[in-house]
Amino acid sequence: MTLNSNAAHGEHSGFRGRSDVEWADPDFTVRVAGVDDLLRIQRENVEHERTRRWSSENALLRQVSSVAGVFLCPMLRNEAVGPEPESYRCWAWFVLGTDEGTQGVTLLDVGKDIFDALPELYSPTELRRVIKVTMARVMLGSRFENMW
Repeated sequence: MTLNSNAAHGEHSGFRGRSDVEWADPDFTVRVAGVDDLLRIQRENVEHERTRRWSSENALLRQVSSVAGVFLCPMLRNEAVGPEPESYRCWAWFVLGTDEGTQGVTLLDVGKDIFDALPELYSPTELRRVIKVTMARVMLGSRFENMW
């Protein structure tokens, strides 16, 4: 686990400590979110002024296909600061709602409580499917999406 300088020194001068989520960490999991989950994440992100979120609920609904699940994989842990709870900065892989079959990837902040409540992919079959879909998206040129 890697800590930024603020977290490593125990300083909390308004800056959030961050640590990498490594492959061997127990919280390195793949979760699946539906549109209702994303709306809940969006509302919490707006409430806590997290930076990696959609610009609006309408933008989210316009950009993300309502029929496909979004795969979330944590990249960083964000420490709690003041009233803002702990969260993860996740890779979010999804099917774009605007272009049939086009995939997108972006970074999304997800509160730890919400992340932990989302369904986790456990079985080797499910995880192979995610790896296959992710690799296919990379090979086909997934677009890194701004959250407009």
